[in-house]
Amino acid sequence: MTIHVSVDHFPCIDRGTGTPILFVHGAACDHRIWEPHVQNLSQRYRCIAPTLRWFGQSSWPATALEFCEKTHADDLASIIEGLVCGPVIVVGWSYGANVALRLSVDRPDLISGVAVYEPSSTSLANTPLDIAMHQLSMQETFFPVTEAAATGDGNAVLKAFIGAVGGPGTFRKLPPNLRQICLDNAHTLIPLLSSKHRFASVTSAELESLPMPVHVAWGRKSGDVWTIPSKAAAGLTNVCGHAISEADHILPAKDPMAFLSWLDAVLHQGPEKELTLQRPRTSEMRAATTASET
Repeated sequence: MTIHVSVDHFPCIDRGTGTPILFVHGAACDHRIWEPHVQNLSQRYRCIAPTLRWFGQSSWPATALEFCEKTHADDLASIIEGLVCGPVIVVGWSYGANVALRLSVDRPDLISGVAVYEPSSTSLANTPLDIAMHQLSMQETFFPVTEAAATGDGNAVLKAFIGAVGGPGTFRKLPPNLRQICLDNAHTLIPLLSSKHRFASVTSAELESLPMPVHVAWGRKSGDVWTIPSKAAAGLTNVCGHAISEADHILPAKDPMAFLSWLDAVLHQGPEKELTLQRPRTSEMRAATTASET
């Protein structure tokens, strides 16, 4: 289906009934990445998974809006209001986790709970050492992507990006459907990388001020780019942290059922059959990866 917001049309999955869950995809993908998750959860909940502005296969009208987390968070707020479905549980992955946190801080009235996997914002780090280590890790991890971006070749940037995220050769190891989704979104990487304000990111102080339950998970096999911000967020008083064994950054796409095993653990069916988020202690969960290893 397509959601109409003013002059914009957002491709979207909207399936199921019950308490709404809003899924926010990451870089180099779109709403289709959430299809397995929606198929599972829509038997119990209303699952909404929009494609963010400029992503996907659709043609987007010209606009002066900047490619950044703030723009995407504002769009999501408009989508929630347009569907009259709030407040929602927001679930985000990677860049989508950053956007989900931005949305939650800017519009807490629309959000009843937050569950994000591996946000990448330096602003979540709260010690000088963590900030320095994260910035260094970002530079080292994405240096090949920056080099590829200088050529202006979107597909070369995509392959370098997927390799930086999942390790050398990851792109060719992806299942054909995931490769195609990535190829359909290769055009988004150069604007994302070149935007001056692409990471208008939530700070630790902002995150700690949120009134709703917040869950942050990371994979034991993931790099410092994602684990440093995730662990820093998990140290906040209102955030529950979850370390997932045998998982890396692309867990939500590579093994949706393993990702859902974590999500199911933080979604709780209350006595009145309303979805709430539990606040368990920081835990380690085992996610057996069944797809191709990176």
